[in-house]
Amino acid sequence: MALAGEVGELLAELQWLTPEESVGMMADADHADRVRAEIGDVMIYLARLADVLGIDLVAAANDKLADAARRYPVERAFGTAAKARSSDTPG
Repeated sequence: MALAGEVGELLAELQWLTPEESVGMMADADHADRVRAEIGDVMIYLARLADVLGIDLVAAANDKLADAARRYPVERAFGTAAKARSSDTPG
């Protein structure tokens, strides 16, 4: 639950901004410090949760990326945000 709270605090710093506006805000030292601190908090809680549950964070991320690549091959998914239906996914 603490992780969700910290993610919420991070999102509050960037809510309603475009990606370009988010990057631009990092030029402001005070804002950049707040965002860095919130990302640090998220990372700490996520790493601790993974440790308690016995999950290798890097392996979990790599597995997720491999699954996404299988489910959303570039030639079919590029340029669309549509979610794949289970009948559309290979293998």
